[in-house]
Amino acid sequence: MNHVKSYKHYESTENIRYTEGAIRNLPKRFETMSLNPPDCKDIRVVAALDIGTTHSGIAWSSSSEFEKNPLRITSLQWPTSGGSSQTANKTPSVLLLKSNGEFLAFGYDADKKYSELANDNAQYGYYFFKHFKMLLYESKELQSDMILCDIEGRTLKASDVFVHIIKYMKDLLLRDFKDRGNAQQEENIKWIITVPAIWEDAAKQFMRDAAIKAGISKQRLQLALESEAAAIYTKEVLLQRSISTKEDEEGHTIRCQEGTTFIVTDLGGGTIDTSLKEVCKSNQIRDFHQAVGGPSGGQTVNGEFMAFLEALLGKEVLDELKMNHKGSWLELEREIELKKKNAKGDRDGRILLLIPADLVDIFESKNKKKLTNAAVFETQYAGKVDVKGKKLRVDKGVVDSFFRKCLENTIKHIESILEKPAATGSEYLILVGGLAESEFMKTEIQKKFETLPMTVLVPDEPWLAVIRGAVMFGHRPSVVQSRIAQFTYGISVIRCFLEGDDPQHKTIENGVPFCKNVFERLAKVGQSYQVGETVTTEVYAHREGMSKMRIKLYKSPEQEPRYVTDESCTPIGQLVVNMPGYGTQRKVTVSLCFGEEEITCKGENELQEEVEVQLRLLG
Repeated sequence: MNHVKSYKHYESTENIRYTEGAIRNLPKRFETMSLNPPDCKDIRVVAALDIGTTHSGIAWSSSSEFEKNPLRITSLQWPTSGGSSQTANKTPSVLLLKSNGEFLAFGYDADKKYSELANDNAQYGYYFFKHFKMLLYESKELQSDMILCDIEGRTLKASDVFVHIIKYMKDLLLRDFKDRGNAQQEENIKWIITVPAIWEDAAKQFMRDAAIKAGISKQRLQLALESEAAAIYTKEVLLQRSISTKEDEEGHTIRCQEGTTFIVTDLGGGTIDTSLKEVCKSNQIRDFHQAVGGPSGGQTVNGEFMAFLEALLGKEVLDELKMNHKGSWLELEREIELKKKNAKGDRDGRILLLIPADLVDIFESKNKKKLTNAAVFETQYAGKVDVKGKKLRVDKGVVDSFFRKCLENTIKHIESILEKPAATGSEYLILVGGLAESEFMKTEIQKKFETLPMTVLVPDEPWLAVIRGAVMFGHRPSVVQSRIAQFTYGISVIRCFLEGDDPQHKTIENGVPFCKNVFERLAKVGQSYQVGETVTTEVYAHREGMSKMRIKLYKSPEQEPRYVTDESCTPIGQLVVNMPGYGTQRKVTVSLCFGEEEITCKGENELQEEVEVQLRLLG
């Protein structure tokens, strides 16, 4: 490919005026080349860690089993709070630490121990974290040293929380292998960490850094985008069903072949991701549109449950329970989580909600009356809620209303995908994630899109679709052919001032007019990038003795931003390029890849020797 001469140079994070020529070539898209660590040929097991907002899990399969049947994936069984004889394939995402920050427990075990401490009023001094994952989505300027608050308001570095969890899950699986008589060497295990596709680039880097700090080698670590992992799993399910000519529950024949397009909606605990995929040659998949979504997952439903109880019993009653009866509060949260997934109702169409005795006592103490039907009749829920001792029988229509906000946002995201020309002819809408268990969500989504020639499918055990797909992705990353850029990415350059340029960006150097703050595009939002495809640009030293070049990286939702100072542009980090040697003629070719799960980069000097280039997205 011919190089195009230009009169541009980078604007650095350093307070330095650059000489003309610090960059002498426009960014270009080059041939495919992998920037990820090379696959380890001695990998015998792929293990996925799925740390969700509400629940987490571990799954794995051996390379030999994957070759026989990709869907034969094992999930670690977690002892539940019901006893060692009862197990589940996911555990609550809760972490209990000692007062000095040392690990104490995770999951059901942490929930149980903290409840016991709270019941004895002995929880003070301990850290108890839950729903912490949403911080990585909600924080728009992630810092490597950012702080998390536990349920009591005590603070700890967020990285410590995630490192504790990843290390515990990793070590737990290794112990499980050993107990089964199937001890695996860590160098034979490839680890996959799941992250939402709609996360910011910095949040993905935060998870990668935490995994490395937890003891996972970066050579055997890979991130998996959650909606993409779910698509990989459901594609394989569709493929096997189509081979067996199996029909779905409504009698539709399943078809999965090259050209089949389908929508995957991951109804998670914190976020909802919706993506459009197409089946390609060799059973690969590719993005047909960038993922869309937002923070309207299952926790939205939990919030509506709590708002209902607040309206029914009073805000002061709920606040008292939360502040001074932690064990009972956690008991109530567990009951809501259970009813959220299984809200079918009894023969009278009512759903039974068990409420803690402390909640009844607080209500009666503050209101100087018994919690009876007469008390409920005084609220907006008269005739819709019955009181039976320590139980509330709630009209199913009331419970269904708790899902409305989540449902409306989910439908909005799906419709935004369906509006795209690429979605024309989509054959399946596949619902996965914990909330896909909800009969209400499934039924209402089917009703909404019943006039379209598109089948709504929910795979068996939809809450495991992401983690199973992550294991499959780890075995065969090449299953993903291409991805679509979520944003337009670029750098700031100075070039010759042209007619039509904004005068406020004009600067004079050696009598020559230049335009500063120009957005030099590297990747374009909505554009497809092959996995491994790179964008390259050449960086020249602007000082004889400089050892590093620091270049800010920007993003924008617009396709053609003009200046990095535009309102739509946001600085997301910097490229730190090592500049070996001496003199101003030193050149490093920087390659960036926008088709991977996360932005990757590498550098090469004139001798084609590897040069370190770091992408720093965390402050």
